[in-house]
Amino acid sequence: MERRLSKKDLMKLYGVDRITIEDWRRNRGLNMIEVSSHSKYITEKELLKWESSLKEDSSV
Repeated sequence: MERRLSKKDLMKLYGVDRITIEDWRRNRGLNMIEVSSHSKYITEKELLKWESSLKEDSSV
């Protein structure tokens, strides 16, 4: 099974707070799977796709 990253994992990985993660979800297309209102995650594969899309958008 592919590794899943929680909001807490993303906060540690990028050095940001929960509000930033929510902003990325709402405004920058970070597509997290919502298990419940308090439990959301993203797979490594989807995270890499999201990062690539940001790089592509900034190079245009």
